[in-house]
Amino acid sequence: MEKKEEMLMPVVQISLLPGRTAEMKERLMQKVTDAVTEALGVPKESVHILLYEIPKENIAHGGIPLSQSKP
Repeated sequence: MEKKEEMLMPVVQISLLPGRTAEMKERLMQKVTDAVTEALGVPKESVHILLYEIPKENIAHGGIPLSQSKP
């Protein structure tokens, strides 16, 4: 059986391309926190959100880096 603290600490990791404003990222984190709180019944204070901004040259689709693909 897990300790109660471990059960209350969901961590959500989100990877996205750079370019969103701080306000957009804040809104995303708020909405994800609300969804996790509702789905798992945990307090907002226990939800941790990690945003990873990954440059296009570090992501490939079909073997082609996004930085080289056409829009």
